[in-house]
Amino acid sequence: MLHNPKWDVQTKPDALSLAGLVAWLETKPADEKYDFTDCRGKCLYGQYMASHGFGWEEASSFRANVYMHVAYQYPWTFGAALERARKAVT
Repeated sequence: MLHNPKWDVQTKPDALSLAGLVAWLETKPADEKYDFTDCRGKCLYGQYMASHGFGWEEASSFRANVYMHVAYQYPWTFGAALERARKAVT
């Protein structure tokens, strides 16, 4: 298999960190909703990974439990997700 540099976490060191997720969520409107069930890249995780230059197909291979716990819980707003992510950091 050919190596794709996008698969190398070292090329985007904070792309897969909780701190990186918190920083990104801080830029989003708190009341903006996302659809956790949208598996075409419009969920929180898909949008986050796309903002780091990863496509939806590539992003799914980087899925980590911490993102699932932050994104899965309701309500599905960026503000609520930010609160959950901050709690997970401490």
